[in-house]
Amino acid sequence: MSTVLKIPYEQLEPISPPHVEPRLAFQVYEPRKANNLTLIDGKTFSSTTVSGDITPPAAPDVGFFHDDTRFLSHLELKIGGHRTVVLSSSTERTFASTIELTTGALAQISSFDLPENTVHIRRRQVISSDVLVDTLVFSNFNQAEVELLVEITYDADFVDVFQVRGCARAKTGQYYRPLFQGDSLVFLYRGLDNIRRETMVRFQTAPEKVDNTTAIWRLRLPPAAAPVELVTTISCHVEGERGWHPGRNFNQTLRSRREHFLDWERESTEFRSSNEVFDEALRTCIGDFHALQIPDGHEHIIAAGIPWFATIFGRDAIISAYQSLLLNPQLAKDTLRVLARYQGKAVNDWRDEEPGKILHEHRTGEMTRSGEMPFSPYYGSVDATPLFLILLSETFNWTADESLVRDLLPAALRALEWIENYGDLDGDGFVEYKRRSAKGLTNQGWKDSWDANMHRDGSVAAPPIALVEVQGYVYEAQYRMSQLLRQFGQSDRADQLKRRASELAKKIEKAFWMPNEGFYAMALDADKRQLQVISSNPGHLLFTRTVTKDRARILVQRIVQEDMHSGWGIRTLSRNERVFNPLSYHRGSVWPHDSSLVGHGMALYGFRAEVNSLLCSLYQAALNFRDYRLPELFCGVQRREHDEPVHYPVSCSPQAWASGAFFLLLTSILGIRPSAHRKELNIVNPMLPDFLEELRIRNLQIGKSRVGLDFTRRGDRTFCNVVDLHGEKLLINVAFRN
Repeated sequence: MSTVLKIPYEQLEPISPPHVEPRLAFQVYEPRKANNLTLIDGKTFSSTTVSGDITPPAAPDVGFFHDDTRFLSHLELKIGGHRTVVLSSSTERTFASTIELTTGALAQISSFDLPENTVHIRRRQVISSDVLVDTLVFSNFNQAEVELLVEITYDADFVDVFQVRGCARAKTGQYYRPLFQGDSLVFLYRGLDNIRRETMVRFQTAPEKVDNTTAIWRLRLPPAAAPVELVTTISCHVEGERGWHPGRNFNQTLRSRREHFLDWERESTEFRSSNEVFDEALRTCIGDFHALQIPDGHEHIIAAGIPWFATIFGRDAIISAYQSLLLNPQLAKDTLRVLARYQGKAVNDWRDEEPGKILHEHRTGEMTRSGEMPFSPYYGSVDATPLFLILLSETFNWTADESLVRDLLPAALRALEWIENYGDLDGDGFVEYKRRSAKGLTNQGWKDSWDANMHRDGSVAAPPIALVEVQGYVYEAQYRMSQLLRQFGQSDRADQLKRRASELAKKIEKAFWMPNEGFYAMALDADKRQLQVISSNPGHLLFTRTVTKDRARILVQRIVQEDMHSGWGIRTLSRNERVFNPLSYHRGSVWPHDSSLVGHGMALYGFRAEVNSLLCSLYQAALNFRDYRLPELFCGVQRREHDEPVHYPVSCSPQAWASGAFFLLLTSILGIRPSAHRKELNIVNPMLPDFLEELRIRNLQIGKSRVGLDFTRRGDRTFCNVVDLHGEKLLINVAFRN
């Protein structure tokens, strides 16, 4: 079924597009409410107020979204003409919410007024695929019969996610008058991409009437009688996609989501510790990794985050998959296959595409399909390609999946060719970026806001820009691929890559080291001038093992100083810099994924105490967020006694690589270093963080083995015991080294 209603366009009544208030540049983003309820299933998600409503209508932080489009922009419940009173609200994982409501004092048609707090309304919402089910259960605790006037207002503006984020459009597609037919209210829109989009609101109990877009019921609730239930199902339809399954109801949908989540849990590593709050934080992360998965062919890849990034992002997916190898390496294998499928094939300036390049972002909304935006997919990422190679190598270390490597070797070789033939824009041996697409990103590293890369005097760096961490990624990619290719019989190419990596490490040291600062520059600009700000970027050289042990010690000692470490995590920029702004996106904020990569690098060089401190800081930060979930970022304001982290106003939550931070830091501090192709698991200098005395790990996947480990801390010493092993034999070494 391609659409809900097979009605020709000429039989529909056109209407004017909804009015959208123009926003000034500084008004593009409005704060997301910290207590919004967010439900997710891959590229479909809803964000509502704590009452379960989508209000104010068309606000940028609320809505029911699918396929990069907002299919419901207004959902508002009123009883007797008034909004309900919220008693409490909660979510089950990321797919269902339960909201307890009541009414204020209401005038009754009969002889008495309805006292407040005598009618209980339980609202439950569940999301699955392209459907949101909204149920209301009314219970009367008065001594007499109650009559309630129940009104629910709906609207659908069908705006593209780029419009929601503030991107103005000179022209929109055609809107049509909503249709009420039988048990359904349908909103219709034909975009400039000539694709029809429809939102169907289906009523299980037919309303008494529908006034414009407001459904109205008069409910009689006898005293001490069974509760009365109203169920509506809101479904999204994009022309050419499969149609809605009319058999779905709340219980079926909820049961299906629960079963799928349990399957994910059974396939993944199990964690249980002496700290129940930390266990709950990990369960939140596990739920996020389940909810954010997007199917693509026979594989799944994780979406970057909600609400702005509910789609494929190459860099984010790669880093999230790397972080979560401890949790479930299947996600890394799927991620690699999906990204290889979309690997660049031609030189296309509009999309910043080149042969062998790994995509940055893939959108399927109207503005992309109509050619207004270049994200179909878009390749403006300088680091996704070397990171792809790093993930391939590390996934092989965890899985020993030779068929995966053999299948992806052609893609890996193309990625290496991109680095060699396209990445170096000016022939200096470094990989740089410069935007070619008129609608592309100005900055194409992970710090991609327009003002992310500045000199100390506040001037914006001119491209082409060579970021220091990208050179580290390239070094690590070449070094790892030299090892991998040697294992797969390509010794000559392996030798060549090893030489290139060694030469690059020397060049990085010469070009980026700042003797007066005792630190590495953030980047080189078009004139090869160093960006001599102290930033978190060089910390990624620890993750890529690009620097010597002596340099690593200097880096670590500098990063943990108070101007870089806020007390909650590592700042993106030192607070001593003139251009520092703790409230900015990239010039002084704290990003959990950034801290996790730097912390992982610290562990690789043996700085366990510093990793312990960093993990404790992020854990303490998480305690201040809903469901103990680390957000995309928070402000880099210095932590003081009795403080809480300062929220960033439009931080995405959940954000995949923020949810992955705990898994990578656990991998790091526990010293888990698998060599599945050798049938070995090495545990090097394990250490439990200060807030854990015991940690039990079960069902850990190493190659074709499943391992159970118990970690116990006694004072400053952490012990590791192997408690079970299933599948292939595996040599497990626990080593303590100086």
